[in-house]
Amino acid sequence: MTPLERRASVSLAMIYALRMLGLFMVLPVFMIEARHYDGGADASRVGLAMGLYGLVQACLQIP
Repeated sequence: MTPLERRASVSLAMIYALRMLGLFMVLPVFMIEARHYDGGADASRVGLAMGLYGLVQACLQIP
């Protein structure tokens, strides 16, 4: 690989890594925060909310 190709590859990999970090960083915090809301102790509601979050992120991901 030429230096230009290597730089482009590293840049693209870093953008993708930051995107994935941003997507999955919210999940552990969400579990703690969900306990403060009505129905937050119900595991099925929390699981549904997390599933919907993942579905929306998948649908709205920019190609």
